[in-house]
Amino acid sequence: MLSRFKPDMKIESIYELTGELLEAINIKVLISDLDNTIAKYENEVPDDRVKEWVRDLSEHGVSLVVVSNNGEERVKKYCDPLGVAHFWKSGKPSRKTIRLAMEKYGGTCETTALVGDKIITDIVGAKRSGVLAIKVSPLGKRRMFE
Repeated sequence: MLSRFKPDMKIESIYELTGELLEAINIKVLISDLDNTIAKYENEVPDDRVKEWVRDLSEHGVSLVVVSNNGEERVKKYCDPLGVAHFWKSGKPSRKTIRLAMEKYGGTCETTALVGDKIITDIVGAKRSGVLAIKVSPLGKRRMFE
């Protein structure tokens, strides 16, 4: 039961997840949370560093898919300039949207990872979905109960 709360990997920053590393461990689909994982809440659009990271993933055959519990306006405004697939109001830790994202973009449980900053939503959602669970240190201040 407690294993559901334990990530498979812990990192300080998404930038540790290079295309080269993910390719080496056979990850084809990287599902990512948005807020405090890729961007601080106050960052409405991606910066150049995020754009370069997304480009690196793509060059190594890794599809980035953002799965967020936030609303449509926030998610689209951030993700559209990146050209990445995205889902909003996903209901994490429910596995429904995580599995949909994985399957729609060609992943399997063995070739998909989920990175996020929250144990309750992201890590539990990844574990329930059977994908590699990666816990990243949050970029900004955390909200209560998230």
